[in-house]
Amino acid sequence: MTNNIFLHGLKLITKIGVPDWERAISQQLIIDVDIQLKGNEIFDSNDISKTIDYALIESEIKMIASKHEHHLLEDFGEDIISCLKEKFHFEKIVLKISKQKILPDTDFVGVILER
Repeated sequence: MTNNIFLHGLKLITKIGVPDWERAISQQLIIDVDIQLKGNEIFDSNDISKTIDYALIESEIKMIASKHEHHLLEDFGEDIISCLKEKFHFEKIVLKISKQKILPDTDFVGVILER
């Protein structure tokens, strides 16, 4: 049995990209996070200390984005995962980061990291 928590559609404004024109502007990223929890304790105990608080996940991701220091989505994603792994205990994480309207014929581009 597996149990997950998720945040989908988190919208952030940051500066990210490789070309100078892209780094010169702030742009919106859309983030989806799925986290597989360790064990089933939260489902038996109704105790928030046995799970991961959604608000804390959102806060950590926003803090990393606010630094505007990443050029690649890949590097940004690795920083998010490293930070979350340091602060929370979980089995698995799937992180999806999307940018809109970067290519003329594409709605979204992005990365999916699974650890």
